[in-house]
Amino acid sequence: MKKPKQNQDKPAKANPSEKEYDSEANPPRFSLRYVVKNPPFNFDSLEKEHKVDLANKLYRLSQLTWAQIRLQNKHKLGCEEIKRDSLKFNVPDSVPEDANILAFRFSGLAPMLGYRSAFGTFYIIAFDPKFEAYDHS
Repeated sequence: MKKPKQNQDKPAKANPSEKEYDSEANPPRFSLRYVVKNPPFNFDSLEKEHKVDLANKLYRLSQLTWAQIRLQNKHKLGCEEIKRDSLKFNVPDSVPEDANILAFRFSGLAPMLGYRSAFGTFYIIAFDPKFEAYDHS
């Protein structure tokens, strides 16, 4: 039996764990894994219209790279950094101490708060449709 011919022109595939990941050049991934459990900033406290708006915003953001998002207006498809000491709720223990808290607007100007991991995942930790999670001035 004849051995299949190997293509010498194709480079070997890099192991994903060894390959450098450029999160700026890729769209964000979103996770609800670490959303606070208690009202008023949890997912269950959102009204139906907020949940629809959230799905629409996550879809629109997923069509952009992180680099493109950084160029957007903070009240549209962009985001802004929120000082951790201005938050009026306990940040989940799962959030790294050195993580920057970011706010994306998802329903009108209502923010969702979370942090971005080194691999480009945005972990949502709270929703603030009543503008009570931090000082908005």
